[in-house]
Amino acid sequence: MADWNETPQDEEESYEEVYEEHRSALYDQLMAYADAHDLSDGFMSDLVSDLGLSLRMVAYAAETEKPSVGGLRLDLERYTRELAESVREAKRQAAEFIAEAKAAREQDEAENPDEPTDAQETRQ
Repeated sequence: MADWNETPQDEEESYEEVYEEHRSALYDQLMAYADAHDLSDGFMSDLVSDLGLSLRMVAYAAETEKPSVGGLRLDLERYTRELAESVREAKRQAAEFIAEAKAAREQDEAENPDEPTDAQETRQ
């Protein structure tokens, strides 16, 4: 299984650029799908998390010369640690994220005063 945390220093910048390019493209496709099917962000989060876990398991089985139950369990433990680190980082960025979200909501409300916000639609 490839360990994405061990990217050689000289390749790190190009890896990050490629990663962000694909992440952005997939995000746009997912949001378009969610909009087309009127799916909430929370529901999409659950779907994508489930897909991520399934893909990790498939990647282990496909990319490991001799996959085993024990090996898969170890890889899933690594995946758990990687996800935990991502959540810790998100927590550290929480204040900045909420400030940006509030500013975006205020700007949207100022530009579209007659349209209800998602929060207003949920309460109705």
